[in-house]
Amino acid sequence: MKGKALLLLVPWLCTPSLAAQQDTSRLPTGVRLGMIYQPVFRPMLAVRPLTAEPELAATAQEIHTILRTDLDYSDRFQTAEVPERLATGLIEYRLWNSLGVVYLVTGSIEAAEGGGSLLRLAAHDVVYGSVKQMQAFPLPHTGARELRMAVHAAADQVVRWLTGKPGMAASRIAFVRRNGDGSGEILAVESDGENVSRVAVSSRGLVSPAWSPDGERLAYAAETTPGNWQLLERELNGGETRVIYGRAGGMAITPAYSPNGERLAFAAWTGSGLELHEYDLARRCCLRRLTRAARDDLSPSYSPDGRRLAFNSNRLGQPHIYVMSVEGGEATLISPFVYGEPGFYTSPAWAPEGTLVAFHGRSRGAHQIMVADAARPGAPVQQLTSEGRNEDPSWAPDGRHLVFSGVHGDGAGLYVIDTVTGRTRPLILGGRFLLPDWSPTLLRASARAARGL
Repeated sequence: MKGKALLLLVPWLCTPSLAAQQDTSRLPTGVRLGMIYQPVFRPMLAVRPLTAEPELAATAQEIHTILRTDLDYSDRFQTAEVPERLATGLIEYRLWNSLGVVYLVTGSIEAAEGGGSLLRLAAHDVVYGSVKQMQAFPLPHTGARELRMAVHAAADQVVRWLTGKPGMAASRIAFVRRNGDGSGEILAVESDGENVSRVAVSSRGLVSPAWSPDGERLAYAAETTPGNWQLLERELNGGETRVIYGRAGGMAITPAYSPNGERLAFAAWTGSGLELHEYDLARRCCLRRLTRAARDDLSPSYSPDGRRLAFNSNRLGQPHIYVMSVEGGEATLISPFVYGEPGFYTSPAWAPEGTLVAFHGRSRGAHQIMVADAARPGAPVQQLTSEGRNEDPSWAPDGRHLVFSGVHGDGAGLYVIDTVTGRTRPLILGGRFLLPDWSPTLLRASARAARGL
């Protein structure tokens, strides 16, 4: 569950008295400041300008910029400037090696039969003086909506060639913008902060966008009448929107898809509080209640194998993060808890692989992004951010980057942090953008890139 926009819906998320009690001079007990992993060597990489016929020169420049930005934002390389004397002509590995460059990416753009263009890329291992990998990537015509995503997918393929790890460029982030007149919008932006588009708009509130695992559907909660929230699912390609769950006078919020996309977990009002439920999307039936706590349970997030859920609950009187089986049963606390000390932890997001769960917690008087290991309940959690106010993390498909809503010295908006190096960059600024949810790798573009289609 994403916290800030839901404060009015779930009042205990405000907890002003607890905030006032917190010692702002030190980290909360059980919290450590630092990254999750130890920094590793990042080889230097250069992307040479793409060659092209004069009529495709502008397209080549645009694609080169996207490629270079994507490879930089992968945070797996140090990107080097290309000296003018090496920008064209034969590749002289000796000269590149003398500059400390380990990998060199070269390529060209040419017109393709039937329209569009062909992007040819080669990744060179400068140290060994050889071509490590090369491939041709068909691209839509210049100006096509899919062009940037096709280039992102090609960049992800380069990352995989050179590191064996997945990239995250071919993805989008959905988020909420609340307007002054009370209306709400769900927008989406590409991973490099470009190409913002509107997914849904309402004269009332919209919250909790959640991507399906195939990246072709988006679930979210919409206010239909004051105090009445229902869950909707929108087909992103066809535009159809359907109601998944809604009851008159009720509340259904914080949807999350299971890893196979066949189930949807969410919080729904039961008359005495919010409880976790699961709906069978594949059969369009069979609502199942997962929790029966004395307090509120919300914000479910599936583990990668779909067998467990991280969620948010105030069953200790304060918001904390728990993990339990999707079959129900006893829940395990994974956020720090010390009897008599204030604590505030919300908005869990389980990583796409492994056992790490990101969330935000109050630390030294402000919300900060933290990560706990669900396999080590009781172990200290890592606080990743310390500047400004930061909330509602969501993992990138590479399991390395997190997007979150933040207010920093350079403004308010969405930010991305690399959990290895700590590098933080603004994704989109200029508004109080809330509740980001990072899509999976957008399969169509990536599959075409991998096959060279």
